[in-house]
Amino acid sequence: MKNSVLVLLIVLILLVLGGWYYFAHAKPGSETNMATMPVQEGASSVVNSNTLPPGGMETGTVDTNASSSAALGHEDDIAVSAFNFGFSPKTLTVKKGDHVKITITNTGGVHDFAIDEFNVHTSRLNTGDTATVEFDATKTGTFQYYCSVGNHRAMGMWGTLTVTP
Repeated sequence: MKNSVLVLLIVLILLVLGGWYYFAHAKPGSETNMATMPVQEGASSVVNSNTLPPGGMETGTVDTNASSSAALGHEDDIAVSAFNFGFSPKTLTVKKGDHVKITITNTGGVHDFAIDEFNVHTSRLNTGDTATVEFDATKTGTFQYYCSVGNHRAMGMWGTLTVTP
């Protein structure tokens, strides 16, 4: 009886340590739902829409016709909220040539915001902080935006930016 309790305790400890090790050493961007494929005009990666989580995703489509004219096209002002562990809206849509301005408001935790294909990165934001990023949508496709803090991206803190022709 003592031996079986001891073995059970050792197995339980190994499972807990294994789980901790796995999550502590998970690399951002190595999620199994992060399928990539080539996209036109030299973008390095896109999110395959078939790998997005089913249901419950908020969509924020920007009406570029209502925005003022900018050098390359229209200017899109987008508000994004960051929280533990997600973004709202989860999907953003703009047109190629638009000047995109995204204001990120952190409503809980410590987060940042990144879109690699457009070289967009904020510093870390504490609860209540805001940051604004601006870029020109020069490539078409669907691109992932995400939080690069710790393993937040692996925990689902990402969304998509679709740039239409």
